[in-house]
Amino acid sequence: MRHRWHPWLTAAVVAMVTVAVATVPMTAQQPLQLPDIVDPAFTQAVDRFEFAADGPAGPGWTRPNEPARKYFHEMLPALFSRTVAIEDDLPQPAALRWIFTGPRGGLTVELSEGNIKLSERWYDSAQLLGEKGTLIQQEKAFTGHPRTLTVVADAHLSVHILINGQDLLQAPMYFDVQRHQMMLVAPRTQHLVVRGALLPPEIKTAALQIDADNKQQTMLGFGGSPGIPAYAELSERGKTEYWHLIRKYNLLLHREYPMGTELKQDLSNFDDLSSATPHYYGDNFPNGEVSDFDYSRRILALGGHVIYEMWALPKWAEKPYDGPVKIIDAWKKPVTRQADVEQYVRIVVAYCRMAAKKSGRPPMIVGIQNEVEHIPSVYAAMTKSLRRELDKAGFKEVKIHMADAPYLWMGVGRVNDLKQDSEAWKETDYVASHVYDWQKYATDPDRYDEQLQAMRAAMGDKPYLATEICLNDGKLQEPSYRVAFQVGQLYHKHLTELNAIALMYCWTILDVEQPNFGASRSLLIPDKTHGNVPVASSFQLRILGAYSRHIQEGMWRVDASAPGNPNLLVAAFAGAAGKKTVVLLNRGTDATRVEIPWGAPWRQVEHVTQYEENEVVTAKSGLRDVVVQPGEIVIVSTLERGD
Repeated sequence: MRHRWHPWLTAAVVAMVTVAVATVPMTAQQPLQLPDIVDPAFTQAVDRFEFAADGPAGPGWTRPNEPARKYFHEMLPALFSRTVAIEDDLPQPAALRWIFTGPRGGLTVELSEGNIKLSERWYDSAQLLGEKGTLIQQEKAFTGHPRTLTVVADAHLSVHILINGQDLLQAPMYFDVQRHQMMLVAPRTQHLVVRGALLPPEIKTAALQIDADNKQQTMLGFGGSPGIPAYAELSERGKTEYWHLIRKYNLLLHREYPMGTELKQDLSNFDDLSSATPHYYGDNFPNGEVSDFDYSRRILALGGHVIYEMWALPKWAEKPYDGPVKIIDAWKKPVTRQADVEQYVRIVVAYCRMAAKKSGRPPMIVGIQNEVEHIPSVYAAMTKSLRRELDKAGFKEVKIHMADAPYLWMGVGRVNDLKQDSEAWKETDYVASHVYDWQKYATDPDRYDEQLQAMRAAMGDKPYLATEICLNDGKLQEPSYRVAFQVGQLYHKHLTELNAIALMYCWTILDVEQPNFGASRSLLIPDKTHGNVPVASSFQLRILGAYSRHIQEGMWRVDASAPGNPNLLVAAFAGAAGKKTVVLLNRGTDATRVEIPWGAPWRQVEHVTQYEENEVVTAKSGLRDVVVQPGEIVIVSTLERGD
């Protein structure tokens, strides 16, 4: 199969192609015997179809000699299971095609006598017209009598095709679909009839158990790192809208990507936009690492906090690595430089002074260093020296978080190393790490629990900051709700398994030309076609907003679960003055009616789906339960969060 690249053909598609099973000739297959099943209950059908190959042509344009298709008038949830029942065996040589379509791609399931086919296709570019857009194609031979055909799009980023309940075909499915239809393929000269019905999806029930007396972590909040050059490019109207979105989504943690390698030795360009350290993604124009004290002042005025952490240091603040052993960084490169601790501390303390002067307050937290590998003794020296000099300079209230690693497993190692120096561990106020290793488990997030539990055990009672979350793995560059929903599972696990007090996306705003970089790395991008105003880059903003909008600083998590329903992920929070929030994430393929036994004057119910962007409705008086659709996040809260 020949594969073609086009601007929107993301790495996710290419990655899926590499694992796609090419069509196997029928003669090479061992037919699978279908199980016999009781005739399905047609009386429960939500819709019916009947095709006659030699019947009247359907009305309308472009299909002059084709029986009318059957269009099912529903908008599919992101995750679903749909089943059609078929009255009799398909007559030869007829084939029944079940077509699913979405904004960028779709899939087709074709059932004929003794054979089932699955095709995935992309059609969002002129380069993908016709067969060129079909990049995944599988088929399976069978014997027996097909009476039900089921398509399942699940929370493992995959699609499954079942006949009579038997799973016959599976393929990766990273894109979204929204609608579906059925058509008959058969000679128009033969009287071939196919009848069937769409069966109703199942609705499950669940009852929550909430232990409000079992208090867990107290939240600090949510946020990310703004690309200051991207923010600076916004129009005045755009900046007004930007701060509206920051407030709407409660993204009040400003994690700086400050001036790094381009910082002058006299420290005169902390906030000089023209000398921002360039940050490159693909062929996009460079974004930059630089401080903006006016931005910090605005965050503080909203009740937010600033977190400062350097990445690569300027050359004059480094020295040759002189450690006793060879070390390799996360990018498999040998470490040849290390921090000059004295110069590093001088930079951070000077930044705190300037921040206090220009924004009105020093940062709340200073991180040791972002994603740079040192031997443990250097991290320890940086921590102890920084604490000492901050105190001397009058910044005793400024807290310190450990050097965050790119991967959680590396973070666990850094925690264990830091604990070997009792003074350095004592002076570390927060544990912190990035979790880019989670992407290996994106199709089965529960497998990441072991890593989360290892960090929870290592860090003890110190609070945890999730300082950087985003998608940079090639196979996850599809800007779909389904991919973003997986990140929602990661948020839930951080809050409920790791007791994270803060969740921060990598970039709050990023300037891009190649859209998949914005969709995966940043919550917002500047819309240059509408006057440089910020817009959501993808579904990532609404997914994070499902948690950030109704979980405020100072609220604490309480134990909550849905016994017997592992696909309903529950997080519950309480706070002063009767604040309560419950977040329900349904990763199953069935709708679930959820009983909420936590008595409260609920004010709002918020819905997050591929169609609803944090849509708020007023809670009904005496609300006791809600229905959560598959792939939906529902938030029930006593807080009132408007637009």
